[in-house]
Amino acid sequence: ERSSNRSDISDYLPLLFLETVAMKPRLIVELGVRGGESTFVLERIARLCAATLISVDSEDCSTVSKWHEWLFVQSDDIEFAARFSRYCDNAGILPLIDVLFIDTSHEFSHTVEEIRHWFPFLSARAKVFFHDTNMKRIYRRKDGSIGVGHTATRGVIMAIENFFGRKFKEDMDFTDYERGWLVRHYHFCCGFIILEKYAV
Repeated sequence: ERSSNRSDISDYLPLLFLETVAMKPRLIVELGVRGGESTFVLERIARLCAATLISVDSEDCSTVSKWHEWLFVQSDDIEFAARFSRYCDNAGILPLIDVLFIDTSHEFSHTVEEIRHWFPFLSARAKVFFHDTNMKRIYRRKDGSIGVGHTATRGVIMAIENFFGRKFKEDMDFTDYERGWLVRHYHFCCGFIILEKYAV
């Protein structure tokens, strides 16, 4: 029902739910809250799986969820990464992230830093979700409807290319395997990549 409300991420809410709930995560970290679309999904998964959900945003998004077990941190996410271990110790949380959702500034340098600072906290079975990997001024959803994007930068996909040391074609769907990661990309709407740790 929530995904029927057209937005720049509505097409991916069911996918986010299914991909996350299937792995029964223990710790979910969301970088970027905004209006709470992804938070809505991740909160329900946390409830179903008895997981901890920590959401981080530089703006005050503390009213997005009324769930009393939701942990919201108003902070720059890079700054928070520097004190994440201490935060988890104080909260009695094991700082091993099973699901990392990234939807923040969309800037190349910032996304590179997010990867550098947050990936060391990933568990051995982690999945990482990046929104806005195929950003256009005008984007098309799966149902054919269109939306107006706020930027046409390649920042997010470029940061992922930087991490893997190779180029990707963000205007198409693809599945690939790189350096121990299963890489799945969906190009419609504003683009969505799922990175899954995968040993072969």
